[in-house]
Amino acid sequence: MNAPSFLFPAAGRLASALLASCMGATLLMACAAQADPAPQALQLHEALARHELVGLDLNLQIEKTSPVNGQPSQGVIVKRYLPRGQWSSQGAGGPGHRVASGSYQMRHLGGKRIEERSLETGSQTPSITIYSFDTADSGTWVQTTGTLQLSGHFSSTPSQPKPEQVLAPVTNAGLHVALIIKSAVAPQLPPGVYPTAGLVLQSYATDGTLIFQGFGPGNINSKGTYVYKRLSANTAVEETRQISDFFDEPYTMVYTFKTPTSGTWYQSFSNGLIRFSGTFDTFPR
Repeated sequence: MNAPSFLFPAAGRLASALLASCMGATLLMACAAQADPAPQALQLHEALARHELVGLDLNLQIEKTSPVNGQPSQGVIVKRYLPRGQWSSQGAGGPGHRVASGSYQMRHLGGKRIEERSLETGSQTPSITIYSFDTADSGTWVQTTGTLQLSGHFSSTPSQPKPEQVLAPVTNAGLHVALIIKSAVAPQLPPGVYPTAGLVLQSYATDGTLIFQGFGPGNINSKGTYVYKRLSANTAVEETRQISDFFDEPYTMVYTFKTPTSGTWYQSFSNGLIRFSGTFDTFPR
């Protein structure tokens, strides 16, 4: 679902600026930069990009890490953009996540892309992150720090949301979550040994346990234990141990809520052995 820009005014303004055609005041900046990429025009672009991200949380879903080397390889990092070129972050879902903060500079790369140059407090190695916007509040990201690289999809939400903008529940205890499998990638496994489509109904109890009911080829019934954590207004992480007659494996799930009861999910099963994704709906047990 493409969220209406009035729900995320800062994200909407950012997208409008990045996608501006030759109209109005924004046009004057964009056209000036296109006609003459002088330092003044570049400074205007940087100031615009920095201003428009202030007050937003960017939820950075981790889908690829190269190499791992102690950095997070799954889950999500929530990066909060603060005034005066400062940021803070937290993450969850597997090892390597931590609380961090630092400073940043932004510049508009043209089209729907912006570049962030960031330095974490206490570090001597800068990071470069490229955000490519597909909609007003979502897209893809690639972050390079020295020889390390993280990438995936992102969404944005207000750092201080109104009540109606908080879509992710504080807990999934007492819910059924119906997962539709849209994609499954497992380069190390032969075809046919894992599900690539179907439905999994996950039912969460208040005692930290859940049951799985699978429908479709390769989907099986099982049980497990879980820990759920909401990290931003629309993003939550679930860390689960799934136990069946055939395996006992962990997985990390990232939920991105588009409404209070539906959205998209991305799962790293068995530390990335299989990467599932799809859509979900929730309803009370």
